[in-house]
Amino acid sequence: MTIRAIVFDFGGVLVRTATPNGRREWEDRLGLPAGELESVVHHSGMWIKAQRGQLSHAAYWQAIADNLGIPEADIPQLQQDYFRDDQLDQALMTLIRDLRQRGYKIGLLSNDSAALEQKLRTDLAIFDSFDAVVISANIGVMKPDPGAYEAICTALNVSANECVFIDDMHANIDGAEWFGMRGIRYVANMDLRAALNAILPASPSP
Repeated sequence: MTIRAIVFDFGGVLVRTATPNGRREWEDRLGLPAGELESVVHHSGMWIKAQRGQLSHAAYWQAIADNLGIPEADIPQLQQDYFRDDQLDQALMTLIRDLRQRGYKIGLLSNDSAALEQKLRTDLAIFDSFDAVVISANIGVMKPDPGAYEAICTALNVSANECVFIDDMHANIDGAEWFGMRGIRYVANMDLRAALNAILPASPSP
């Protein structure tokens, strides 16, 4: 069946962390080894709950502050510094615009807290670049659960075999392919345009 939609992951694909200076500064301040802050923020049971919508964004960051032993008043600065070095890939955003002009539907499927929507709308101003956005916290299901892929296909009004899914995690690509999507594992600086052109027709079927 002809591909009609391309679905992107967010973190690790559209947005990636350059040199994480802000995070290292906090580790130095708190006497933590390099990489420990990422473990606390993004590799904990609290983060899983936040991504599943079982914990509010505010409660999640309060739990992080409690874990690190910092006062609540420092949370906004920690958040700002933690994400300070994240960069939106402008080349991929150009690719998305080009794909939409060619008639493809574009989706975003991300394991993230509910706060991602505001980031997409306000901080990055890219929410309207997508025909559908599905965030795990809003549906209570995370990739690679089949329900996550089903949700984005439903939102785009396409079948699984009409979708290409792009993610940087092997498990998420495996889950998408099991569900029936065509998967592309994203690696930083790969030529994604060429990879897509190799499998896409000039324009999707009506």
